[in-house]
Amino acid sequence: MPARIPGGYTAERLGPVHWIYPSSAESEVRTLQAEQARAFRQLEHRLGLEVAPELAIRVGINPEHMQQLAPKGAKLPSYATGVAFSEHGLILMSMTDPKSFMRPDMEQLLMHEMSHVALHRALQGHAAPRWLNEGLAVHFAGERSIARTRVLWDGTLRGKLHPLSSLDAAFPARHDEVSLAYAQSSDLVDYLLDSTADRARFRNLILGLSRGIAFDEAFAKAYGLTIGQLESQWQGALRRRFGRWPSLLMGLGVVWVAGAILLLVGYVRVRRRHHRTLDRWAIEEAPASAAIAALENPPALLLSSAESEAVAAWPKNATSGPAPAADTDAHRGRDSGIPTVEHEGRNHTLH
Repeated sequence: MPARIPGGYTAERLGPVHWIYPSSAESEVRTLQAEQARAFRQLEHRLGLEVAPELAIRVGINPEHMQQLAPKGAKLPSYATGVAFSEHGLILMSMTDPKSFMRPDMEQLLMHEMSHVALHRALQGHAAPRWLNEGLAVHFAGERSIARTRVLWDGTLRGKLHPLSSLDAAFPARHDEVSLAYAQSSDLVDYLLDSTADRARFRNLILGLSRGIAFDEAFAKAYGLTIGQLESQWQGALRRRFGRWPSLLMGLGVVWVAGAILLLVGYVRVRRRHHRTLDRWAIEEAPASAAIAALENPPALLLSSAESEAVAAWPKNATSGPAPAADTDAHRGRDSGIPTVEHEGRNHTLH
């Protein structure tokens, strides 16, 4: 039992498994419990050996509670969402990822951790390389990650893959190096289990290890290869799969290429937005432009028929300038010297 169970947790035994989990997550844990029974039988089939089903599974609502559910004195990695104490048959899981604070795939996580326990029991405590242990857990859990493929691709093209011998006992401590170690391990196990015949060979390997045969010898008997030959063939398959042409996209190159693409997309969008704005302005300004054009070019005056005849009768040789003064009363008045005044359109003589 853990040193202290946090408040709001339920402890129960379901068949051969003792569970501790948040009471508020009971419905989700019921799904996990059904998956656990099915997955353990599947693991036995894949390993080719029966293993003891007794487990203790403790689910914390977050990494802090997961740490409280750990055995007394055990310090869990700060980045972990799951930890298996294989020799004790104990699995710890967190319902919150410490990096993203999102809910991990709990069924996948459970399968990963159970794989460690099942392999330990199948081997009856005999040692197996770390890359095999971790690679099997990723493979059995069906974990597929674009990020992991990207790391393996980069390591292959740069010639930076870890030698398998360096991954036998432990993984590197640095984040980038441990990511590559996991990527290599999972891909190599996929390579070993590629076909039905390979899966039969793998079961023979597990059987040999369970009898205490050293790994190199057990592997040579099961696969007819040395570990060095396996590593060479697998790396050749990686180079054929990834090729060398995308190397310009690796490392900083991918940043520059992505930046150039984003810049081009941004430029096209700005140009399209600019043209749409110009078109909108043209539509909005059309009435005002028509009004200005009307003021600058007024339409010809419409004349009555009498006025049109008068214009047509105007002498052809008439010069521009004022027309001869009409012989009006006003004109005669001015000529006679008698003062007149105009009122309401009529001239009146002043007496």
